[in-house]
This record gives sequence, C-alpha cells and structure tokens, in this order.
Amino acid sequence: MKKTTPIFLSFFLFMASGLFLSNLSLIGQGKAWVFTGLPDNINKIVSVSCVPCHTTKGGLMSRSKLNFEEWAQYSPEKQKARAEKMYSLLNKGDMPPKSARKDHPENIPTKDQIDAIKTWSESFKTDSK
Repeated sequence: MKKTTPIFLSFFLFMASGLFLSNLSLIGQGKAWVFTGLPDNINKIVSVSCVPCHTTKGGLMSRSKLNFEEWAQYSPEKQKARAEKMYSLLNKGDMPPKSARKDHPENIPTKDQIDAIKTWSESFKTDSK
C-alpha cells in the first residue's frame, strides 16, 4: 500500500500543476482570456463574445479574419482596421453570428460594450503623411 501512495501523490501533483498552468491566461471569473495589446475592458468583452471563434481553436475562416491570439503581432494599421471592422459588425448585429446568438444569448455584447469597442476603435492613431 505504501508503494502506491508516492505514485498516486505524483500523479495528483502532476494533474494539479497542469490545471494551474492551463489557467494562467485566465482572469476575472476564470473565463476571461488576456490578449496582449488589448485594453482590459476590451479583453473582457472579447473573452466572452469572440473567443469561441476568433482564436486558434476557432474555425479556419473566422480565425483567418481575426485571431486575438495574434493581435499583438498585427501592424498598427491592421489593428486599427480590424478594430473598426469589429465595431461595424457588432453594431449591425452581424457578430456574434446568428447561431451563436441563438445558442448563447448571454454572450451578445451589450450596447455599452459595443460603445466601448467603438471608442477603442476610434482611439487608434494613424500616420497622416
């Protein structure tokens, strides 16, 4: 019996450390992601409303158009363009898509959240040459 205890303890510690490490990128209620280059308030909105599709775990088409895990590598011009497009699609009600809205209405951004994305998208500086 004593020989199995170290094995069990080792397995338990291994599993516990894996769970801890897998949650290091989470904030808030344990469900929000932290994406480099996004303000905290935008991170919180994106984590709820956009992450299921617009990360490496999402569909090929959605993540090829916008992948928040790659946001920090986007050029400032690309970030600005993506932020403006994001606001436009959210404001028109085209994002999240209808199926996601139907299945998870709690993930639909509020008007205040959409306004925050508008303000953020307008905050990008561009070179006026």
